[in-house]
Amino acid sequence: MVSTSTRYQIVTNNLARTKTLIANDASVKRDTEYYNKTIKTIKTVDEFIKNDRVFKYAMKAYGLEDMAYAKAFIKKMLNEGVSNPLSMANKMSNPLYKEFAKAFDFAGKGAQATSAASATTEAVERYVQQTLEQREGSDNQGVRLALYFKRKASSVKTTMGILADKALLQFVQTTFNIPQAASRADLDIQVRNIEKFLDVKDFQDPKKVDKLIQRFNVMWDMTNASVETVSPVLSLFNQSSDQGISVDLMMSIAKLRLGGS
Repeated sequence: MVSTSTRYQIVTNNLARTKTLIANDASVKRDTEYYNKTIKTIKTVDEFIKNDRVFKYAMKAYGLEDMAYAKAFIKKMLNEGVSNPLSMANKMSNPLYKEFAKAFDFAGKGAQATSAASATTEAVERYVQQTLEQREGSDNQGVRLALYFKRKASSVKTTMGILADKALLQFVQTTFNIPQAASRADLDIQVRNIEKFLDVKDFQDPKKVDKLIQRFNVMWDMTNASVETVSPVLSLFNQSSDQGISVDLMMSIAKLRLGGS
């Protein structure tokens, strides 16, 4: 079995070519062509939600593929938008919801929302990247975690940002051999524990990010010596349920936060 470090280098040494291969894959190319042809013709949240093919493409692009079934929840979130600090998207602990609501900002931009770069070219780029990471993960979940960290690191500004993202937390725990049981401690203790090992400001330095990835790759192979069959790491990327809370409960909580129905 190819080591995590070796496979990661193969993928990233010519990332542009790797992404081009993914983009030209028959199924990816077909879905992207349909998305590009259709997205700008959609002018309302209802039209967006009802076009299942476009909606699922967009949800996958922004890391929310596993929540594509929760259309009523997403519809409510998009209708509320992000301008109000008390809106559903702004209240969710998982930042992916806010990213999605900003990318498809029907509440703020109306019919022009689907003409924005975030809904067109950026969405396609994200879809290709998501597909790449998923396919690499089917062979080695460590490579998927490393690619994910590389992509997300610069957007993390606080230690809490690590704790809010289960995949990033797993990356850090693996890199520094922090027991998963540490996640059961109070949040302030978890923050202090992580800050003993790293300064989140280093995530803004590409060289330091690469060094962390190198260390992670070695540690991953050391702690996952045997070939995995069904990997629990897959669940780390299924963060769309917002820390395991059901959709009904999320909507109930949001309703309470917003002062009623």
